[in-house]
This record gives sequence, C-alpha cells and structure tokens, in this order.
Amino acid sequence: MRKLSLLFILLFLLSGLVGAGNCLQQSNGKRKVSIKSTTGVPVFRSPVYSPVQVFIYGNVLMIDFRESIKDVLVKIESIETNEIILLKSYDVQVGTVINVPIYESGIFQISFSADVYRGYGEFMIYE
Repeated sequence: MRKLSLLFILLFLLSGLVGAGNCLQQSNGKRKVSIKSTTGVPVFRSPVYSPVQVFIYGNVLMIDFRESIKDVLVKIESIETNEIILLKSYDVQVGTVINVPIYESGIFQISFSADVYRGYGEFMIYE
C-alpha cells in the first residue's frame, strides 16, 4: 500500500512538471503588442483603433497593416542599448505583413510615423 501511495505521489509531481513545461512553451506563442496612437486628433473613428497590429512569434516581430499608408517610417529600437534594429520607410497596402527577426533578447520599442498616423509600442523578446 505504501509503494502504491508513493507511486501516485510521484506521478502527480511528474504531471505537474509536464504541465509547467507546457505553460512555458505557450509563452513563446503569439503575443500581441499594444500600439498607442500619438496622432493627437483622432484620424480614425475610434480612439483605440490602430491601423497597425503587431504580434510576436518567438523572436520574430510580425507587423500587419490594416490600412494603406504611404511612406510610413518603421523604427525598432532597443530601449536598453539604444541600438536601432530597423529604420525603414514603406508604402503599404491593406494586408501588408512585414516580418522582422530580432536576434537578441531585451526590451524594445517600435514606432510608426506617417502623415496620417503616428504610434508606438513596447515589447520584450525572451531568450
């Protein structure tokens, strides 16, 4: 009886470790980066609306444009080292997706600047 009890306790502990490992794997899944508008007067109907959505998949940043924007400057910068990871201008159409791999861990800021929209967001990349 004592061996059976120890076996159940051992199985319970092992199942807890497996569950914790699954939670860690899921944290590397899709995470959304909150984008804040700095445009001032709302160009779009809702103050919480952003024509840009940003997601993180592991160490790849996915920038999804939901509206056409001419000559939008995208800047990604490390907050800790002030190193500029990306500084590039795009003419984007609805549905344009830009994938940016980031090869270091840390805290970063992404910003968007165009005639009709300005916004920024912060995100963290884990090793």
